[in-house]
Amino acid sequence: MPDRILNKDNYYDKLYTLMGVLRKECPWDRKQTIASLRQYTLEEVHEVIEAIDQVDVNGDWQPLKAELGDLLIQVLFYACIAEESGQFNLADVIDGLIEKMIYRHPHVFDQRQAENLDEQWNKLKDAEHTDRQSLMDGIPPLPALKYAQKQQQRAARVGFDWTEATTVIEKMHEELAEFEYEVRHQSGPERLEDEFGDILFTLANLARKMDLDAELCLMRTNRKFAHRFRKMEDLANQSEQSLSDMDINALELLYKKAKEQETMGVNHG
Repeated sequence: MPDRILNKDNYYDKLYTLMGVLRKECPWDRKQTIASLRQYTLEEVHEVIEAIDQVDVNGDWQPLKAELGDLLIQVLFYACIAEESGQFNLADVIDGLIEKMIYRHPHVFDQRQAENLDEQWNKLKDAEHTDRQSLMDGIPPLPALKYAQKQQQRAARVGFDWTEATTVIEKMHEELAEFEYEVRHQSGPERLEDEFGDILFTLANLARKMDLDAELCLMRTNRKFAHRFRKMEDLANQSEQSLSDMDINALELLYKKAKEQETMGVNHG
């Protein structure tokens, strides 16, 4: 009987009632815990990012609408479980968010003279976490590239940072040379992991200096490669060939053709 949801006067009551009904009457929803939901939350975040890219690529907003709804249900889930545990409820989450945003925007709500907004934001956030003993404390468990950039941002607050992107590029070449040395001398996996990690860390820093998100850059390239590889498969099928029967030179030519057709589609599509 959906009327018990749809007849509510406002969206807050609709969502709150919906989540309560699902927790009581759906076996799958009822058995979920905050631990079991983590994987779904991570998946939904990545699907939101994917949908944002769809807006950027082809102007299609509808997938984003759907994915934001899927992400919102995750928030409702956690708030509902917390309420069942006697900790807090959805209203507390909303009140806390409003209070925090007002506190972090004094230039808007107190009409103070705006400082450098990034510095102001960081100062106010730090003031909320007086228990931190190190600037490295409190960084959430993000994917590795994103985590690296967060570490570098924290270090930059005390001036531990390169001033120019070109200097980071020089460091990148230095790290590449060290990795090449280990490869040529057939070093063990521990040394190779260490040096390759240094390369990735430096690349993440370079992205930060260029105001790029390293994680999003790699996600975009992953999607681009998958699209081109599928095009390679299509081209091979059209010529009644199999990719597994081709040598590396033929595969490289096919990849180049797929890339060229992709570029023509962008220019003329």
